[in-house]
Amino acid sequence: MRQAEANMWIPELDPSRPVYRAIAEAIAQDMVRGRLATGDKLPPQRDLARALGLNLSSVTKAYKLAFELGLVNGEIGRGTYVRAGDASRIPWPSGENQISIDFASNFPMPLDPSEDVVQLCQDMARYDVGERLFEYVARGAANDDISPAALWLEGLGVPTRLDGILLTSGAINGVFACLLALAKAGETVLCEELTSPGLVSCARMMGLKLVGVPMDRDGMKIDAFERIATETGARVAVLNPTLNNPTLTDLSPDRRERLAAFALRSGIMIVEDEVYAPLLGTPPKPLAALAPDAVCYVTSFSKAVLPGLRIGYISAPPLIAERLRNAIRVSTWMPSPMLARLASRWVRDDTATRLIAKRRAAGRERIDLARRVLRRHALASRDDGLHVWLSLPQPWRGDEFATYARARGLTVMPSQDLAANSTSSIQALRLSLGAEPSLERLEQGLSRIDLILRGRE
Repeated sequence: MRQAEANMWIPELDPSRPVYRAIAEAIAQDMVRGRLATGDKLPPQRDLARALGLNLSSVTKAYKLAFELGLVNGEIGRGTYVRAGDASRIPWPSGENQISIDFASNFPMPLDPSEDVVQLCQDMARYDVGERLFEYVARGAANDDISPAALWLEGLGVPTRLDGILLTSGAINGVFACLLALAKAGETVLCEELTSPGLVSCARMMGLKLVGVPMDRDGMKIDAFERIATETGARVAVLNPTLNNPTLTDLSPDRRERLAAFALRSGIMIVEDEVYAPLLGTPPKPLAALAPDAVCYVTSFSKAVLPGLRIGYISAPPLIAERLRNAIRVSTWMPSPMLARLASRWVRDDTATRLIAKRRAAGRERIDLARRVLRRHALASRDDGLHVWLSLPQPWRGDEFATYARARGLTVMPSQDLAANSTSSIQALRLSLGAEPSLERLEQGLSRIDLILRGRE
């Protein structure tokens, strides 16, 4: 790498590669070599094009590819910056024996379900021992597990048709299967402007272009959704309208009605990702109830009941159920019959409902702790959420705060890692409260964040 005036970063390009790819690859290589560090500002596109003797369009295309690969973030008026961490990484809890206090992994509130698990295993050993729990299952799910799935979905307000119910290995597998069945590489998929890192990673791996739709306190803006859907020709949208990750907003009833009407009118298929809805006592009316032929409703047990219970449900229009079943078969072949039977039993005997109530109680203690420690700051929270949403004061950027905090033993999720678009100007942190088993460590970490924001650490 050579230096131009004002110490501008100039990449060494591989002449055998298309120039826009060579620039993006040079960014990645210089990050590994230590020549680019998290938070470094890349040259303005015009300056880099001039320095390399290239057309501006080639550099613009390179920066766009770098964003899609998770190498950089960009903001209108501020420029393009090397991003923190590995964009393809879906967060995983650090564990109590680690030095860093984990606020990045959006995992359920700690709970000891051992008594219920032991009882269930004893019941299954007594009544369900047989080859059918260890063999391949026709069509990916036993008939005995479809009715409990319908019961669970109906409890969330989803009108079900048995021939449209599918079992998955969790909600992220359900969303992946929907995208695999409904979208093609290179196509545009709409989502909220801030969304889950799992969806961001999934779209990148599948070669899909995520386009985020602006939001406010009532959720996604429907006028903007209709406009962007029309302009891009998007055929699929993945939305989290209830207890949104990360903003914690609920799409308002009026907007749900308008969105459902537009979906039916336009033909766009909505994947309604409602993995958090079971945490609510009475969730809002789902989009699947308003437009059942235009919505694939996805949920699971992992966030609300038991993380290791990797069973999820899809309620889909029967006309596309076979396409979804094939996508599940390609991705996991089928969910575990034993876990499916476990979920079915817990639905029937209300164990799942009891465990959710216990998690709510445990979670409120942590939510209240965060509210108390961070009371001086712009904090959004919900009694039944798994995290809080902390808006940052100027001049903090989310990724800069994440880097600063990491050096002080804290891992947080910055808004840049949750943004569908590179131009998002939102500066905030998602602080997940369930990954750290120790309440004492959790309070220590929250107190450190408070001190950083007040300029005392």
